Amino acid sequence: MIQQRSRLPAVMMLLALLAFGVGMGFARKGVSPSKVQAEIVRLKAEVAKPNAKWQTWLEYGNALRDGQQYVDAILAYDQVLKADPYQKDARLQGSLCRATLGSRTDADKEGFLKFMGETVELDPRLAKAIFERPDIASFLSDERFRKLNKTAIDQSQD
Repeated sequence: MIQQRSRLPAVMMLLALLAFGVGMGFARKGVSPSKVQAEIVRLKAEVAKPNAKWQTWLEYGNALRDGQQYVDAILAYDQVLKADPYQKDARLQGSLCRATLGSRTDADKEGFLKFMGETVELDPRLAKAIFERPDIASFLSDERFRKLNKTAIDQSQD
């Protein structure tokens, strides 16, 4: 005779795993769009104050980038770079925003090229690291970007 066992423990285990999976799915989505927008509004008020610090502009740029407002993020990062042209986070994030826009229009591609030229002059190691990123690789099919990349590599070895 075959002994039947309760299916309840197996069903409970499956439900627990399903609940865990759903929870992980929500956790991976990150910050909700409404929280990003609230952060943007808060930081916009902060940078509107006279003598806003570059750190606040950097936070504002990061929030705008998270909200996929790349044009405004670039403007915020440029404010940081006015205060400190060697600020690596602003230069890196500004280049990534410009690359995102540069993949859309030729005018934005020219802006990215100019910005990367400045980056090569100021910090060739950072420029080299930016060019090594997989999301930037598509720009290296353009001879002008390849030349900049080679210059960055050559100057970073000095």
